[in-house]
This record gives sequence, C-alpha cells and structure tokens, in this order.
Amino acid sequence: MGLDCGSLCCPADCLDEKCNCKCGESVCFIGVFVFAAACIFWLIGYATGINDYRAEKTDSFHQFNLWWFNLSYLLMVAGVIYAILVRRTQAFSREPEVA
Repeated sequence: MGLDCGSLCCPADCLDEKCNCKCGESVCFIGVFVFAAACIFWLIGYATGINDYRAEKTDSFHQFNLWWFNLSYLLMVAGVIYAILVRRTQAFSREPEVA
C-alpha cells in the first residue's frame, strides 16, 4: 500500500494488503452526508425566513450553515485525495466478483 495513517486510525491487523481499507471512500461519503444535511437545513432556513445574510452579524444562521457546507466540501475533497494517495489505482474500485 502507499501512504496511510497506520496506527493512527486503523487497528494493527488492518495494516496490510488483505485489509482493503476504504477510509478515504468513507470520509468522502460522510462529506456527501454532511452536504445533504446542510442542504436540508438551508431549505428549512429559507422556508422560515431565518436564512437572511447579515454582514454585520457573526451569529447569523446563514453563516453557520455555510460553515457546514464548507466542512462537507473539505471532507469530500480530503476523502478523494486520501483514497488516491493510499490505494492508488484501487481507489473507489469494487470488489472482484467471486465465481
């Protein structure tokens, strides 16, 4: 395997080729989930009228919601980069079918 977090995020028995760790793909999926949740909260804010941007206020609902959107982008990009760095050509690949 290429680069990995090793003992920082995976157990000792997961540090070889047989493990087929998909941490990067999982982080990317978590980013998609956070994005979907942020979209739902944006729609709730839009429907209730509390989504208005107030430039002079740092506590507006819109700015808080933008933080979640930015977190989702970060997780999606970091997940893809990590998957490519660790698994190289195996990133986002499927398991071979058993005959």
